[in-house]
Amino acid sequence: MSARYILVLLAASVLTGCATGPIGAHQPNLATVQSLRQSNMAPTSVGEFVPAATLKAGRDKSVSVRGSSLKSPSANSFSAYLKDALIQDLRSAGKYDAAAGTTISGQLAQNDLNAGGISKADATVAAKFVVTRNGASVYDKLISAAHEWDSSFIGAIAIPEAINQYTQMYARLLEKLFADEDFKKALSATQAQTPAAVSGTKR
Repeated sequence: MSARYILVLLAASVLTGCATGPIGAHQPNLATVQSLRQSNMAPTSVGEFVPAATLKAGRDKSVSVRGSSLKSPSANSFSAYLKDALIQDLRSAGKYDAAAGTTISGQLAQNDLNAGGISKADATVAAKFVVTRNGASVYDKLISAAHEWDSSFIGAIAIPEAINQYTQMYARLLEKLFADEDFKKALSATQAQTPAAVSGTKR
């Protein structure tokens, strides 16, 4: 086999992408769920999650990796995927209550996947999370998760790994949210039971 033919094959492996398709369903991190279960966090509901005005055009619908287009299995929206992932984590930890007076909502602010390099790839997902209690905002912060991993110039290796790493970004983002001290304070059972939070009236 000639050296030229080998180079052609290698080039094809670099450029060839997979067909457009959804990423896998969110899998709650067991350590995160256990930490939530043991926390002082009060049960909460989850409100609307939408793309932020600053999100790059089209990034709520898809991200690409070497010609492959990755989409969300949740209403064809990654902001909806983040919402579903949050509900799954909270429900798994026994901290989800659709009727709770405290609600978490959010805006997907960044959704980047860069896997075109020869040896390295990276992804960043960020969202603005807002916690309201009986209509009043008690938490408003942008949380970001970034991750870099070893990649390959061979597409058949790089693409599946990029999909796997990207899918895990939502678990990483939520892990950072749950670890945020201001978030934990805003969602604590003590805060949820204050007179102002319950009724806004004095006896």
